[in-house]
Amino acid sequence: MTEIEYELREVDLFAFNEHQLKKSADIQKRMRRHQIILPGLLALIAAVVLMYYQDTLSFMYIGVLAVSWALLTPLYFRWNQRRQIRKCYSEEEKLKLFGPNTLRIEPKKLVEINRNGESGIAWDEVLRIETTRHYAFIFVSIDSAIIVPRVTVRKGDLHDFVKEADQKIEQAA
Repeated sequence: MTEIEYELREVDLFAFNEHQLKKSADIQKRMRRHQIILPGLLALIAAVVLMYYQDTLSFMYIGVLAVSWALLTPLYFRWNQRRQIRKCYSEEEKLKLFGPNTLRIEPKKLVEINRNGESGIAWDEVLRIETTRHYAFIFVSIDSAIIVPRVTVRKGDLHDFVKEADQKIEQAA
């Protein structure tokens, strides 16, 4: 039985949601629209103002607005997304969700131990494991996962854990 202990923080929940949004074609399309098309239109308007009205000051104001819009849009989207996530959870839910966690691989199930107690997930219910440079996401449904931040793993080897869990998922399929 392989086991890992780690700490789950609020920033880890944000990282999971950002990971999901990066894979969403609709969100990426909307981001491109805000980051490229609108500043492009503003740049076009700035060029018209400069060419036809010879107004350099207005050209510079509109140009700065276009560049600022393109650069600040991702920051605004990230801030807004985090604000919405914070609204989804009450303080009581956050206390239960964040903190020390333990995951243990057993022959028939993945056991999760946290402040709420012990729960098990059958291997055929685990969809997949996705790893990034900083996280391992164990998907239990299309849009929810067990989040394991690499930096807070206190006990056990995450790489070995993921490898063994992948084998269990393949065997269950």
